[in-house]
Amino acid sequence: MNEWPELSGIHDGIPPPPGPEIVRTVLVRAAHDRVETPARPRPYRAWVLLTMEARLLHPAIWLASALIMVVGVGFTLARSGASEFVLALIVPLIAAAGVAGSYGPENDRAFELVAVTPTSPRVILLARVTLVFGCDLILALLSSAVLALLNATPLGLTSLITTWLGPMATLSALSLLLSVCWNPEGATGVALALWGVHALAFAGVPALEGLQGLWTTNSVTVVLALALALAAVMIVGKGEPIRRARATHRL
Repeated sequence: MNEWPELSGIHDGIPPPPGPEIVRTVLVRAAHDRVETPARPRPYRAWVLLTMEARLLHPAIWLASALIMVVGVGFTLARSGASEFVLALIVPLIAAAGVAGSYGPENDRAFELVAVTPTSPRVILLARVTLVFGCDLILALLSSAVLALLNATPLGLTSLITTWLGPMATLSALSLLLSVCWNPEGATGVALALWGVHALAFAGVPALEGLQGLWTTNSVTVVLALALALAAVMIVGKGEPIRRARATHRL
């Protein structure tokens, strides 16, 4: 600036820039002026997280589950004695399809925004699975209770619930793992294929004996469902799968 006569005196009256001591002064003042906000209880924070995640889920997940469940109950009431057949088929498939579409960039327009938040991807996954699986579980329990109260089933309420609870948990956990590792469409396709194999048994076509055990409520199905769900939660915290479409690291 001193070499340009036109700019001579332009810095007159302007104080020199502050030195490095300003950083220390700002940090000290911020430490003294910081106000500690009271910690909110964990149940409240969990409720807020579930509420926010419920807004991000596509409304079609809730509407499809409720509509299919109502149609299933209506069909059962029209044909008395088919309750265990209907619920054992529709409940696991509804839950598996809903869980598969609850997480991932394919069906979540806010996925990139959620991914950069401080909240762990595992926590977000657990919140959304809790919402979807919990909603389907409540619908299935209400449907079973209605059928039991109207004497539309030869089974008791407990026996009716066991016809779909184990398959629902196992198929949903498998669908969740495939959705995290692969994509929701592939997970839904695999779940639909396994569901179709079991559905053939009701048409008189023998199904594979190894898969028949997945469609009962026992210790094996419960442990398998927990193992698959735990694997999905562990995998989702290790970054994006390389085969996921619309991943942030792909153009």
